[in-house]
Amino acid sequence: MHSSTITPIVSAKERLLASAGRLFHEHGINATGIDLVVRNAGVAKASLYNNFANKEALVVAYLEQELDGWIRNAHALDNPLSPRWERIAALFEALARSVELNTFHGCPFTNAVIELPECAAVGAVAQRYRAVVRTHLANLIGAGTAATVTSRLALLYDAAITAAKVGRDAALVREASTMAQELVEARRPEDVKPSR
Repeated sequence: MHSSTITPIVSAKERLLASAGRLFHEHGINATGIDLVVRNAGVAKASLYNNFANKEALVVAYLEQELDGWIRNAHALDNPLSPRWERIAALFEALARSVELNTFHGCPFTNAVIELPECAAVGAVAQRYRAVVRTHLANLIGAGTAATVTSRLALLYDAAITAAKVGRDAALVREASTMAQELVEARRPEDVKPSR
C-alpha cells in the first residue's frame, strides 16, 4: 500500500485573498487592479464579486486577515513565563528578522490608510489593529492600556516598523527594542496593574 497526501481544497475566496495580499505587498493597493488580482488567483472574475462587493471590500477582508495573522504571530512569539523585558524583545526581534530575511513590506494598515485615506472601513480596521497592538503590549508588561509606558512602547513599535520600511535596517529595529526594554525595566509603580 502507498500513502497519498490529501491536498486541501482552497476556496476561490481564499485564493483571491492570497493573490490580493501578494500583489498589495508588491505593488501597493492603488496600483493593483481587480483584473490582476483575479488573474493571479486563477479564478473567474465573477468569483470576485460573489465574495466581495467591490475592491474596497476586498481590501478590508485582506486587512482583517492581516490582523488575524498579527494576533496569531504575536501570541506564538510570547512566552508568558519569560521576564517582561524579554517578552517585549521577542516582538521587536521578529520584526528585525523579517527585515533581514527581506520579508517585511511595511505595515499593511498604515499602507492602506495612506493609499485609501477616505475609506472609513479601512480606517476602522487600522484603528482596531492599533488597539490590538496596544492591548498586547500592555498585557506583555502587566500595565494598563492607558498607562504612559504602554503609550511609549506603542510609539517605539511604530517607530521600529517605520525604520524597517524606510531604512531596511534591522539594527534600527533592535535599537528601538533596547529602548523598549529599558522602558519596561524602569516603569513606574502607577503603570502596573493592581493585583486582584
